[in-house]
Amino acid sequence: MAPPVDFWVLDLLESDAVDPGRRVGGLSLALRLALDAQAAGAAAIAAGEDARRTRACLVDRRLELPVTGAPAPGARVVVAPAHLIVHRATLRELTSDPAFGAGSVIELSRFRARKSVPYFFEPVLVVDGASARDAEQKLFRSLRKTEDGWTSRFLNRYLSLALSRLLVRTPLAPNQLSLLILGVGLAGAGLAARGDYFGGVAGAALFQLQSVLDGCDGEMSRVTHRTSRTGQWLDTVGDDVTNYAFFGAAGVGLYRATESEAYLWVALFGLVSGLASTAFTYRYLIQIGSGDLLAYPLSVPSAQPGRLAFIKPLFKRDTFVFITFLMAIGGALGPMLCLFGAGAFGVLLGVLKTEFRLARERRGEVGERA
Repeated sequence: MAPPVDFWVLDLLESDAVDPGRRVGGLSLALRLALDAQAAGAAAIAAGEDARRTRACLVDRRLELPVTGAPAPGARVVVAPAHLIVHRATLRELTSDPAFGAGSVIELSRFRARKSVPYFFEPVLVVDGASARDAEQKLFRSLRKTEDGWTSRFLNRYLSLALSRLLVRTPLAPNQLSLLILGVGLAGAGLAARGDYFGGVAGAALFQLQSVLDGCDGEMSRVTHRTSRTGQWLDTVGDDVTNYAFFGAAGVGLYRATESEAYLWVALFGLVSGLASTAFTYRYLIQIGSGDLLAYPLSVPSAQPGRLAFIKPLFKRDTFVFITFLMAIGGALGPMLCLFGAGAFGVLLGVLKTEFRLARERRGEVGERA
């Protein structure tokens, strides 16, 4: 008989020496463990009737699992103290372990997951302030992404993670932060449209600040289990609106400063190309029920090793925004506007290539069914 798909998390330890309600990363320890289990496919949370403090922590609308007194007979059980913090991939890996069959009981604090997971950390028992700080540091470090560009990896992510650790202690929700971040980006566009040196530098500085803050709403949502499709769309649309607003405004500002209409035409070319790409990508995301731009299967020409591959990180948004800020300080927003126009057109070509490929695939599927 195949083992059941679901499993239970059973809390065995609650004493005066530990506090399952201690907040680390914006969540109580017990609630974080329960939400991690829920994300991994748990069927219920088992906490004894005498574990009153643990049960009180589990009263939260994000937790949709029932809280019961004991696991069902024959169920797979994960035994975990309520003050344990684990990497979010640990429970998912445990459930796929062939040894975790029907009736299995595994102590989570002793389970050793594969360390191939990026930014993995071993389980941490939070028993005092020092261990809580250590757990929170590891927890936030695990939010880093392997696909981060150079600027995010070496600058932006350090700043955003530090800010996120403070923001999760406030009542501010990730989606509310996304709207504030958009406001920062639009303020930068307004300054860039002034046409003077100060406006260009200050606008580009806010553009860079928006790029840093752009990591915070996602970090907050992941660490507090508040990810949503609305949040994905706010993040995606906010980035696009900020990009188009800033470079459109930069074109206006450069025209005011030089009276050269060429800047207006370059800005218009970039905006039209970008909006066309956005129309195709958003249509695809709506069809698949996602708001994450990374879900779009963009077709891009593969650079030959040793030739162009090494410069690809330069065209990631984080690095491009940072270079725009540096160029603004040097009084050279014009070249960046031209690069924006060329890049937007290049992305449009990649999107059109993707659309033709997807259309061929759909025709192929229809032919096979016929």
